[in-house]
Amino acid sequence: MKYICHALLIGLLASIFPILALSADSEQLAKQRQLFKQASNAVQTNQLNVFRPLRAQLADYPLAGYLDYLYLQHRLSQVSEQTLREFFAENEGTFYADRLRASWLDRLAAQKAWSSYLEFYQGTQPASRQCLKAQALIATGNQARAQEMFEQLWLVNQSQHDNCDPVFQHASREGWLTDDLRWQRLMLTLRAQQFSLAKFLARTVNNSSEAEAWVQRWESIHENPLSLLNQLPAEPPRGDQISLARDLPLSREILVHGITRLARQNPEQAFEVWQRLSPHYNFDQSQYEHVRREAGKWSALKREDAALGLFGEVGDEPWKVRAALWQQNWPAVQDAIQSLNEEERQLNRWQYWLARSEAELGRYESAQAIYARIAGERDFYSFMAADRLEQPYQMNHNPIPSDAATMQAFRQNIEVRRLEEFVHLNLDLEARRQIFRLTQTFTPEQLQLLAVITHDMQWHHQTIAILGRARYWDALDLRFPVLYQAPMQRAAKANRLDSSWLLAIARQESAFQEQVRSHAGAMGLMQVMPDTGRAVANRLNDPLKNVNELNQPERNIQLGSAYLRQMLDRNQNNPILATAAYNAGPHRIDRWLPEQTLPADIWIENIPFNETRRYVRAVMSYAAIYDYQQQLEITPLKQRMPAVQPKKP
Repeated sequence: MKYICHALLIGLLASIFPILALSADSEQLAKQRQLFKQASNAVQTNQLNVFRPLRAQLADYPLAGYLDYLYLQHRLSQVSEQTLREFFAENEGTFYADRLRASWLDRLAAQKAWSSYLEFYQGTQPASRQCLKAQALIATGNQARAQEMFEQLWLVNQSQHDNCDPVFQHASREGWLTDDLRWQRLMLTLRAQQFSLAKFLARTVNNSSEAEAWVQRWESIHENPLSLLNQLPAEPPRGDQISLARDLPLSREILVHGITRLARQNPEQAFEVWQRLSPHYNFDQSQYEHVRREAGKWSALKREDAALGLFGEVGDEPWKVRAALWQQNWPAVQDAIQSLNEEERQLNRWQYWLARSEAELGRYESAQAIYARIAGERDFYSFMAADRLEQPYQMNHNPIPSDAATMQAFRQNIEVRRLEEFVHLNLDLEARRQIFRLTQTFTPEQLQLLAVITHDMQWHHQTIAILGRARYWDALDLRFPVLYQAPMQRAAKANRLDSSWLLAIARQESAFQEQVRSHAGAMGLMQVMPDTGRAVANRLNDPLKNVNELNQPERNIQLGSAYLRQMLDRNQNNPILATAAYNAGPHRIDRWLPEQTLPADIWIENIPFNETRRYVRAVMSYAAIYDYQQQLEITPLKQRMPAVQPKKP
């Protein structure tokens, strides 16, 4: 009996020791965090007598190196190069070491300490510091490497940083900057429509008057293509070698640019110009294909019947498939799909449309077989294929494998510990910088585990981004979290919408960032524009007191869902039109309506804006996923996607 009691005592002690150790670790970490806050405040207020003893107590704290960075960043004039060498060696690979290195390099360049500059230069640096490195190579006599770097810095299609000016001047004196290199860059800038820089470069080539004349013709045809194109073909003026009437390589390139510019405005007119001019110029096959591709694409974007004819025999062009779909010309759909390159053709998108065309042509068994090949996946086209087969959707949820022991070991990674400390200390900017660094350096397997941690932190948009970087798509619990469920359900009920659709909109708009603001000014979870928010709030007799209310989740959901209801009421009570209007604006949807009733899948595939087309596909498929995530009966896409009715007369 005493042996049993002894064994039980040993087992009890064994179970208690890890708990005691964890408790001791937690107490130690809490103490270190408090010391860190004091040290950080001391170093930033220049209380170095306070800072130094505090720093000495934090030798094994994950952010000890970050404290050293805070100390050094404003004291570069006072520290030795050896101190910096030691700091960089001890903190290699951290974002703050890179930031300090950048500041140190700029200081060395200002002092023209070029040997030291080359010693400390590491990693990928912006063009401004690349130019300084080239200066350093010149100053230290490494002419061969300097010349090689000069050419890389010279051959760009935009203005370079001012730090490159001394390099370019040296290259000119040494004969590195040849007339051929000047012309190469001139052509790069013209093709990028950087006309101001092109004019400057034209003045530097040997035959500057000729170069300036070509630049003037290129800019003229860019701004008003029809004016010059209508003057051709023509007899070249005697003695004038700079004329678009001459069949020269540069004149042909300028004419192709002008014709493709005209195609944006009037595709058929552009092609008529091409047909008129092509017998008089030695255009090559690539130019022929480029003109037809551009004319066909712009005609397809305008939903013109001429699009297929303008494409002609040009293949490997997705917009040729879309043009055939818009016309419901199913043999042409098949021909266009077959002309795609193999990798593109095998995408679920084009396999779905191949199956649709097979069914429309009466080849039902073939269509069913193709649908079956893609219906087992989880995306917009797979869901539509499953609808065609009348099969349930395959969600393929596969959580990240992360047992307790694996996660505990992963959390000991010093980079992960640093991240958790930045988050715990509310150092948001530093935490974001740390996340960015980890997404650049971690393996896919490490990123998966990191996503589990950021999910636990409620940092959902980062979790979604991390799993995208890891290319791990199947952890639906992390990629499609059910958040703000109560306000979503209240808003859905108030506006006669379904909550899965609202969740899908929020997921696509902001990835659940409450405070995010877009470049256009849209705010919050559902990315409501301030003017829209004010108008909707007034309509609800609940005016906005302050635009920052849009950063409050419940208020944002209330106004975003009410606006979505307005879009639904305005657009045929059709969810795909309402979704597209939410993204692109209601006025555009009116222009995108067909002349006759059109299947919803064809209408979506022909949305002219790439962003809006991707947006609608994502929201429709995400709505089904959120049905699954909320354990609701899944509403098939075919029910969410009624046919699009024609424009009203």
